[in-house]
Amino acid sequence: MNKMQIKPRELKIISVIAATHSIGDAAALLGMAQANVSKYLADFETRVGLKVFERTTRHLALTQFGESLLPFIEASLKKNEQLINFIADYKHEKRGKVTIYGPSGIMSYLARQVIHEIKDIGDIRISLKTYNLDRNEFFEGVTFPDDCDILITYAQPKDENLVATTLTKYSLTAFATPEYIKKHPISKPDDLINHSCILIDSMIIDDANIWRFRVNNSEQVLDYKVSGNYICDNTQTALELARNHLGIVFAPKESLAREIEEGSMVPCFIQQEEWWLDLVAIFRKRDYQPWRVQFVLDGVLNTLRKQIEQTPRGRSALKG
Repeated sequence: MNKMQIKPRELKIISVIAATHSIGDAAALLGMAQANVSKYLADFETRVGLKVFERTTRHLALTQFGESLLPFIEASLKKNEQLINFIADYKHEKRGKVTIYGPSGIMSYLARQVIHEIKDIGDIRISLKTYNLDRNEFFEGVTFPDDCDILITYAQPKDENLVATTLTKYSLTAFATPEYIKKHPISKPDDLINHSCILIDSMIIDDANIWRFRVNNSEQVLDYKVSGNYICDNTQTALELARNHLGIVFAPKESLAREIEEGSMVPCFIQQEEWWLDLVAIFRKRDYQPWRVQFVLDGVLNTLRKQIEQTPRGRSALKG
Protein backbone atom coordinates (compact mmCIF):
# COMPACT_ATOMS: atom_id res chain seq x y z
CA MET A 1 0.00 0.00 0.00
CA ASN A 2 1.44 3.34 -1.08
CA LYS A 3 1.87 5.88 1.72
CA MET A 4 0.16 9.18 0.96
CA GLN A 5 2.58 12.04 0.42
CA ILE A 6 1.41 15.51 1.48
CA LYS A 7 3.53 18.51 0.59
CA PRO A 8 3.77 21.64 2.78
CA ARG A 9 3.18 23.73 -0.36
CA GLU A 10 -0.23 22.11 -0.83
CA LEU A 11 -1.18 22.75 2.77
CA LYS A 12 -0.14 26.40 2.50
CA ILE A 13 -2.27 26.84 -0.62
CA ILE A 14 -5.32 25.28 1.06
CA SER A 15 -4.80 27.48 4.12
CA VAL A 16 -4.69 30.67 2.02
CA ILE A 17 -7.75 29.62 -0.04
CA ALA A 18 -9.62 28.99 3.21
CA ALA A 19 -8.68 32.46 4.46
CA THR A 20 -9.60 34.28 1.23
CA HIS A 21 -12.49 32.05 0.01
CA SER A 22 -11.14 32.63 -3.48
CA ILE A 23 -8.73 30.91 -5.88
CA GLY A 24 -7.89 34.24 -7.50
CA ASP A 25 -7.20 36.08 -4.25
CA ALA A 26 -5.15 33.14 -2.95
CA ALA A 27 -3.08 33.13 -6.15
CA ALA A 28 -2.40 36.88 -5.78
CA LEU A 29 -1.27 36.50 -2.16
CA LEU A 30 0.91 33.49 -2.97
CA GLY A 31 2.42 35.08 -6.09
CA MET A 32 1.27 32.16 -8.24
CA ALA A 33 -0.73 31.76 -11.42
CA GLN A 34 -4.40 31.07 -10.70
CA ALA A 35 -4.27 27.94 -12.85
CA ASN A 36 -1.41 26.53 -10.75
CA VAL A 37 -3.32 27.13 -7.50
CA SER A 38 -6.35 25.35 -8.96
CA LYS A 39 -4.15 22.44 -10.06
CA TYR A 40 -2.53 22.06 -6.62
CA LEU A 41 -5.98 21.96 -5.00
CA ALA A 42 -7.41 19.55 -7.56
CA ASP A 43 -4.42 17.20 -7.29
CA PHE A 44 -4.72 17.18 -3.47
CA GLU A 45 -8.47 16.46 -3.52
CA THR A 46 -7.98 13.70 -6.11
CA ARG A 47 -5.20 12.05 -4.12
CA VAL A 48 -7.14 12.27 -0.83
CA GLY A 49 -10.43 11.30 -2.42
CA LEU A 50 -12.40 14.03 -0.61
CA LYS A 51 -13.48 17.55 -1.47
CA VAL A 52 -11.94 20.32 0.66
CA PHE A 53 -14.01 23.16 -0.82
CA GLU A 54 -17.38 23.57 -2.45
CA ARG A 55 -18.32 26.51 -4.63
CA THR A 56 -21.22 28.71 -3.50
CA THR A 57 -22.77 31.50 -5.55
CA ARG A 58 -20.08 33.96 -4.53
CA HIS A 59 -17.05 32.17 -3.15
CA LEU A 60 -15.43 28.93 -2.05
CA ALA A 61 -16.53 27.45 1.26
CA LEU A 62 -14.99 24.62 3.25
CA THR A 63 -16.77 21.30 3.16
CA GLN A 64 -17.40 19.41 6.40
CA PHE A 65 -14.17 17.53 5.72
CA GLY A 66 -12.39 20.81 4.99
CA GLU A 67 -13.58 22.33 8.30
CA SER A 68 -12.19 19.33 10.19
CA LEU A 69 -8.99 19.28 8.15
CA LEU A 70 -8.07 22.96 8.52
CA PRO A 71 -6.87 22.85 12.19
CA PHE A 72 -4.50 19.99 11.28
CA ILE A 73 -3.20 21.97 8.31
CA GLU A 74 -2.58 25.07 10.45
CA ALA A 75 -0.83 22.99 13.13
CA SER A 76 1.34 21.29 10.51
CA LEU A 77 2.28 24.63 8.91
CA LYS A 78 3.16 26.08 12.32
CA LYS A 79 5.44 23.12 13.14
CA ASN A 80 7.07 23.38 9.73
CA GLU A 81 7.66 27.12 10.27
CA GLN A 82 9.15 26.42 13.70
CA LEU A 83 11.51 23.87 12.18
CA ILE A 84 12.60 26.28 9.44
CA ASN A 85 13.09 29.05 12.02
CA PHE A 86 15.13 26.74 14.26
CA ILE A 87 17.47 25.88 11.39
CA ALA A 88 17.73 29.55 10.37
CA ASP A 89 18.45 30.59 13.99
CA TYR A 90 21.10 27.91 14.33
CA LYS A 91 22.76 29.14 11.14
CA HIS A 92 22.30 32.81 12.18
CA GLU A 93 20.16 33.50 9.14
CA LYS A 94 17.93 36.58 9.29
CA ARG A 95 14.44 35.14 8.88
CA GLY A 96 11.33 34.49 10.96
CA LYS A 97 9.06 36.74 13.03
CA VAL A 98 9.85 38.72 16.19
CA THR A 99 6.90 40.13 18.14
CA ILE A 100 7.33 43.23 20.33
CA TYR A 101 4.61 44.36 22.74
CA GLY A 102 4.38 47.67 24.58
CA PRO A 103 2.08 50.52 25.64
CA SER A 104 0.62 52.63 22.84
CA GLY A 105 3.00 55.54 23.46
CA ILE A 106 6.06 53.30 23.47
CA MET A 107 4.92 51.55 20.29
CA SER A 108 4.60 54.92 18.58
CA TYR A 109 8.09 55.85 19.75
CA LEU A 110 9.59 52.57 18.51
CA ALA A 111 7.93 52.98 15.13
CA ARG A 112 9.08 56.60 14.83
CA GLN A 113 12.57 56.54 16.37
CA VAL A 114 13.91 53.01 16.82
CA ILE A 115 12.88 50.32 14.33
CA HIS A 116 14.47 51.99 11.30
CA GLU A 117 17.79 52.05 13.18
CA ILE A 118 17.96 48.23 13.20
CA LYS A 119 19.92 47.70 10.01
CA ASP A 120 19.99 44.75 7.60
CA ILE A 121 17.15 42.72 9.10
CA GLY A 122 17.02 40.45 6.07
CA ASP A 123 13.80 38.42 6.06
CA ILE A 124 13.01 39.00 9.75
CA ARG A 125 9.44 40.25 10.17
CA ILE A 126 8.95 42.57 13.16
CA SER A 127 5.42 42.58 14.57
CA LEU A 128 4.54 45.57 16.80
CA LYS A 129 1.57 45.07 19.12
CA THR A 130 -0.01 47.32 21.72
CA TYR A 131 -0.10 46.02 25.30
CA ASN A 132 -1.48 48.44 27.86
CA LEU A 133 -1.35 47.13 31.43
CA ASP A 134 -4.48 45.47 32.81
CA ARG A 135 -5.90 46.38 36.18
CA ASN A 136 -3.50 45.65 39.08
CA GLU A 137 -0.66 44.57 36.76
CA PHE A 138 1.32 47.68 37.62
CA PHE A 139 1.50 46.55 41.26
CA GLU A 140 1.17 42.76 40.95
CA GLY A 141 3.36 42.18 37.89
CA VAL A 142 2.74 42.08 34.17
CA THR A 143 1.67 38.92 32.29
CA PHE A 144 3.89 38.00 29.33
CA PRO A 145 1.74 37.32 26.20
CA ASP A 146 2.11 33.83 24.73
CA ASP A 147 3.23 35.08 21.31
CA CYS A 148 5.51 37.80 22.69
CA ASP A 149 9.28 37.87 22.24
CA ILE A 150 10.03 41.28 23.78
CA LEU A 151 7.76 43.26 26.13
CA ILE A 152 8.57 46.90 26.92
CA THR A 153 6.48 48.20 29.80
CA TYR A 154 6.34 50.03 33.14
CA ALA A 155 5.99 47.03 35.46
CA GLN A 156 8.05 44.05 36.57
CA PRO A 157 7.05 40.61 35.23
CA LYS A 158 4.76 38.37 37.26
CA ASP A 159 6.77 35.32 36.15
CA GLU A 160 10.12 35.32 37.96
CA ASN A 161 11.64 33.15 35.23
CA LEU A 162 11.52 36.11 32.82
CA VAL A 163 14.40 38.56 32.43
CA ALA A 164 13.67 42.25 33.13
CA THR A 165 16.25 44.91 32.32
CA THR A 166 15.71 48.58 33.20
CA LEU A 167 16.06 50.92 30.19
CA THR A 168 15.51 54.29 31.82
CA LYS A 169 13.44 56.15 34.38
CA TYR A 170 10.47 58.31 33.50
CA SER A 171 9.91 61.59 35.31
CA LEU A 172 6.15 62.10 35.74
CA THR A 173 4.18 64.96 37.24
CA ALA A 174 0.67 66.48 37.17
CA PHE A 175 -0.57 68.52 34.19
CA ALA A 176 -3.80 70.24 33.24
CA THR A 177 -5.02 72.92 30.84
CA PRO A 178 -4.91 76.58 31.92
CA GLU A 179 -8.70 76.59 31.53
CA TYR A 180 -9.07 73.75 34.03
CA ILE A 181 -6.67 75.34 36.54
CA LYS A 182 -8.45 78.71 36.23
CA LYS A 183 -11.73 77.06 37.23
CA HIS A 184 -10.11 74.70 39.76
CA PRO A 185 -7.00 76.32 41.27
CA ILE A 186 -4.32 74.00 42.62
CA SER A 187 -0.91 74.74 44.13
CA LYS A 188 0.39 71.58 45.85
CA PRO A 189 -0.13 67.78 45.76
CA ASP A 190 -2.21 67.90 48.95
CA ASP A 191 -4.90 69.70 46.91
CA LEU A 192 -5.29 66.74 44.51
CA ILE A 193 -7.92 65.17 46.76
CA ASN A 194 -10.30 67.97 45.76
CA HIS A 195 -9.76 67.55 42.01
CA SER A 196 -10.91 65.30 39.18
CA CYS A 197 -7.85 63.25 38.25
CA ILE A 198 -7.77 61.08 35.13
CA LEU A 199 -6.99 57.56 36.32
CA ILE A 200 -5.00 54.72 34.74
CA ASP A 201 -6.80 51.38 34.98
CA SER A 202 -3.71 49.28 35.77
CA MET A 203 -3.08 51.45 38.86
CA ILE A 204 -6.63 51.27 40.27
CA ILE A 205 -6.90 50.51 44.00
CA ASP A 206 -10.29 51.08 45.65
CA ASP A 207 -11.47 53.12 42.64
CA ALA A 208 -8.47 55.42 42.98
CA ASN A 209 -4.85 55.84 41.85
CA ILE A 210 -1.82 56.45 44.02
CA TRP A 211 0.32 59.27 42.63
CA ARG A 212 3.78 59.51 44.13
CA PHE A 213 5.80 62.71 44.33
CA ARG A 214 9.39 63.34 45.32
CA VAL A 215 8.99 66.64 47.09
CA ASN A 216 10.78 69.62 45.53
CA ASN A 217 13.93 67.74 44.43
CA SER A 218 14.44 66.25 47.90
CA GLU A 219 14.69 62.56 48.76
CA GLN A 220 11.34 62.65 50.55
CA VAL A 221 8.61 60.76 48.70
CA LEU A 222 4.92 61.09 49.51
CA ASP A 223 1.92 59.13 48.20
CA TYR A 224 -1.40 60.77 47.34
CA LYS A 225 -4.67 58.96 46.73
CA VAL A 226 -6.50 60.56 43.79
CA SER A 227 -9.88 59.89 42.18
CA GLY A 228 -11.90 61.17 39.24
CA ASN A 229 -14.63 60.54 36.67
CA TYR A 230 -12.50 59.04 33.91
CA ILE A 231 -10.46 55.83 33.77
CA CYS A 232 -8.16 54.97 30.84
CA ASP A 233 -6.10 51.92 29.99
CA ASN A 234 -3.25 54.00 28.55
CA THR A 235 -1.59 57.38 28.97
CA GLN A 236 -2.35 58.55 25.44
CA THR A 237 -6.11 58.40 26.00
CA ALA A 238 -5.73 60.09 29.39
CA LEU A 239 -3.81 62.93 27.73
CA GLU A 240 -6.59 63.45 25.19
CA LEU A 241 -9.14 63.80 28.00
CA ALA A 242 -6.90 66.27 29.82
CA ARG A 243 -6.50 68.33 26.65
CA ASN A 244 -10.30 68.71 26.70
CA HIS A 245 -10.19 70.24 30.21
CA LEU A 246 -11.65 67.13 31.88
CA GLY A 247 -9.14 66.87 34.72
CA ILE A 248 -5.55 66.45 35.81
CA VAL A 249 -3.29 63.90 34.14
CA PHE A 250 -0.13 62.28 35.50
CA ALA A 251 2.32 62.00 32.61
CA PRO A 252 5.91 62.43 31.40
CA LYS A 253 6.81 66.00 30.47
CA GLU A 254 8.06 64.81 27.08
CA SER A 255 4.58 63.51 26.20
CA LEU A 256 3.31 67.08 26.36
CA ALA A 257 6.31 68.94 24.96
CA ARG A 258 4.34 70.62 22.19
CA GLU A 259 1.43 71.59 24.45
CA ILE A 260 3.79 72.95 27.13
CA GLU A 261 5.59 75.05 24.53
CA GLU A 262 2.26 76.35 23.21
CA GLY A 263 0.93 76.91 26.73
CA SER A 264 -2.13 74.71 26.15
CA MET A 265 -1.04 72.35 28.99
CA VAL A 266 0.85 73.43 32.11
CA PRO A 267 2.33 71.76 35.21
CA CYS A 268 0.01 71.95 38.19
CA PHE A 269 2.80 72.76 40.67
CA ILE A 270 5.49 75.44 40.61
CA GLN A 271 7.92 73.19 42.51
CA GLN A 272 9.43 70.20 40.78
CA GLU A 273 7.32 67.53 42.43
CA GLU A 274 7.68 64.39 40.34
CA TRP A 275 7.62 60.59 40.35
CA TRP A 276 10.31 58.43 38.75
CA LEU A 277 8.95 55.36 36.97
CA ASP A 278 11.07 52.52 35.58
CA LEU A 279 10.74 51.49 31.95
CA VAL A 280 11.79 47.86 31.52
CA ALA A 281 12.35 45.42 28.68
CA ILE A 282 11.15 41.88 29.48
CA PHE A 283 12.05 38.71 27.58
CA ARG A 284 12.23 34.99 28.17
CA LYS A 285 15.13 33.37 29.94
CA ARG A 286 16.08 30.44 27.72
CA ASP A 287 18.91 28.02 27.26
CA TYR A 288 18.23 28.48 23.57
CA GLN A 289 17.34 32.06 22.64
CA PRO A 290 16.22 32.30 18.98
CA TRP A 291 18.92 34.21 17.17
CA ARG A 292 16.42 36.41 15.32
CA VAL A 293 14.96 37.50 18.69
CA GLN A 294 18.41 38.24 20.11
CA PHE A 295 19.32 40.20 16.97
CA VAL A 296 16.22 42.42 17.20
CA LEU A 297 16.45 42.67 21.01
CA ASP A 298 20.07 43.88 20.80
CA GLY A 299 19.09 46.37 18.10
CA VAL A 300 16.18 47.80 20.10
CA LEU A 301 18.07 47.98 23.42
CA ASN A 302 21.23 49.46 21.92
CA THR A 303 19.26 52.11 20.04
CA LEU A 304 17.16 53.03 23.09
CA ARG A 305 20.19 53.24 25.37
CA LYS A 306 22.09 55.37 22.86
CA GLN A 307 19.16 57.78 22.59
CA ILE A 308 18.76 57.87 26.38
CA GLU A 309 22.48 58.65 26.84
CA GLN A 310 22.17 61.56 24.39
CA THR A 311 19.21 63.02 26.28
CA PRO A 312 19.91 65.75 28.89
CA ARG A 313 20.01 64.36 32.40
CA GLY A 314 16.68 64.40 34.19
CA ARG A 315 14.66 63.84 31.05
CA SER A 316 13.54 60.71 29.28
CA ALA A 317 14.17 60.20 25.59
CA LEU A 318 11.03 58.10 25.48
CA LYS A 319 7.61 59.65 25.39
CA GLY A 320 5.02 57.56 27.23
